[in-house]
Amino acid sequence: MQPITVAIADEDAGRRARFEHSLQSEQDIKVLTNVSTSELGVTRNRRRKPRTNITAIEDVVARTRRLNPRILLASLKQCTEENGAMLVSLRHECPETLVVLLADESAKQEEQIMQALARGARGYLNLEADQILISKAVQVIDRGEAWVPRKMLGKIMDEVLHWRH
Repeated sequence: MQPITVAIADEDAGRRARFEHSLQSEQDIKVLTNVSTSELGVTRNRRRKPRTNITAIEDVVARTRRLNPRILLASLKQCTEENGAMLVSLRHECPETLVVLLADESAKQEEQIMQALARGARGYLNLEADQILISKAVQVIDRGEAWVPRKMLGKIMDEVLHWRH
């Protein structure tokens, strides 16, 4: 059985490292953001150096296209900037990659989460999610299901019903 490949796009290095660490201990999940530099053929410093000729969104999309993960964990902030341009670009440039948002539970973010789900995100994880939930979410998304808390299902259904009228 092939492992589920996961990449993480989050501007918070500490949070990104925590998610990477949580997933690395899972046998059926392979974290692509820690591909060794020898496999990439570039030095770690060069790989981490930001490209000055492209936007942050273009950089995430280019790296995602290169790594080709099955699942991309991406911060809600990145996914909702510039009217969700990153989600739209990822959907067109990397259609096989499924995006899961990393968000907190604040009410002010619910509308942003709903918009991101409408633009193609497959679900979202709380930024404080524990290792078991992160792994389970990756497995569920890989099977083609969505990962949203039950409290969001009612809002999603309201949106679907409202859209049909």
